[in-house]
Amino acid sequence: MKKLFTQDCLVEKNFLSAELCQRWEKKIFSRPDIFGPDVDPEYGQMAAYYGMIEAGLNESYYRYAEKHNHYLQTEFPEVNEIITDIGAKILQKSGIKAGSLPVVPRDKKYFLVAGFNLQLKTWTLYNIHTDTEGLLLYPESIFNPETRAYSAVISIKRTAQYVNDRGGDLDIWKKRYLANQLEEFYKTDGCRAKSNTLRKKVPYDIGNLVIFDSFMPHVVLPFKVKKKADRRISFVIHFNYRRYTDRNPFPHLEYWY
Repeated sequence: MKKLFTQDCLVEKNFLSAELCQRWEKKIFSRPDIFGPDVDPEYGQMAAYYGMIEAGLNESYYRYAEKHNHYLQTEFPEVNEIITDIGAKILQKSGIKAGSLPVVPRDKKYFLVAGFNLQLKTWTLYNIHTDTEGLLLYPESIFNPETRAYSAVISIKRTAQYVNDRGGDLDIWKKRYLANQLEEFYKTDGCRAKSNTLRKKVPYDIGNLVIFDSFMPHVVLPFKVKKKADRRISFVIHFNYRRYTDRNPFPHLEYWY
């Protein structure tokens, strides 16, 4: 849908209350078996993540995704309302009436509908990237200028390092690049940006919501973890406009993690 916004972002402060974020933080820290930092072939949120598909463990990804979706909706019941609300904000940001498109999961049984990123280790990687891995279900879409895809991130816990160096904060370049256009963005090393002119610093306080065009390059700034209080937690969902799918043969916003 051409009307849906592109190469822009929406920031809403205090989208989630500090009290809710603290409850979630406590629950996540209490279950390292569920919210570990690595993709291993054992139960846990990170097991049901794209790393498993990339490793050729498709059938395991699907099994764990179904299990974790059930866990999420049992232990974090606010998730469903949050996803619906974010879908409505994407439409409203585009000048479209909320509710004019259904907001539906890619497949509750086979794909994670949302997830938490808990970074336990020092984050030293300066990894500027676009969020197109979830679009590989529709390979042609990553080259198509008509594709409308969005990343939604809520800050649940900031790393302690942000006070001095903005460590763990998010920067976004406000220009979209399709998969075949990224050479225009990167220097010859394939890692660094040619220009910082359109680079935007995003306020990443606890409870803040950021929604942005998934084709806009962005980066989590590196940080060091020395103790539990330094760890960073974010809540992440991705959205994609589809005219139809086999499961949902009507125009809709599809979401997944």
